[in-house]
Amino acid sequence: MTAAPDDGAARYLVLQRKGTLFPAIAAAAYQLVHSPVWRGRHPVDPSPLLATLEAAAVQVAFFSNQELNATLERLVTAGHQFAAGTQAIQARSRPSFGGAVEEPARAEDDAARRALDRAITAFVETARADLGIAEPWLPIHPTSDLHS
Repeated sequence: MTAAPDDGAARYLVLQRKGTLFPAIAAAAYQLVHSPVWRGRHPVDPSPLLATLEAAAVQVAFFSNQELNATLERLVTAGHQFAAGTQAIQARSRPSFGGAVEEPARAEDDAARRALDRAITAFVETARADLGIAEPWLPIHPTSDLHS
């Protein structure tokens, strides 16, 4: 018969895993929100970044409470909406000068980036609270720095 770790050891293992996965989710989400729609004249596929985000999110959901999982679900949903919006822009337009999003689609792209950025902020704040980090959090790449 295998003995289960004591409660303190189990909590430590969960905390350690969350301390690894929470930053991985934030990093994947930041890479997604800051990913270009176009690289030169070629579309950039957001799917690999979204898959990375989802893979880490599934792991975190296993360890997390209802509040954190709800925030995480909103983040993944915003990621899907962002990726779908990027692909829709790519399907109906062409890259502008320097690979920028054409003017008619720019407002849609900016709105999707801001929505994803808000979801990132909500997740990070909830994750930090879950880890017991009380200090305020400031994003490294604020929404005002988002470019298409």
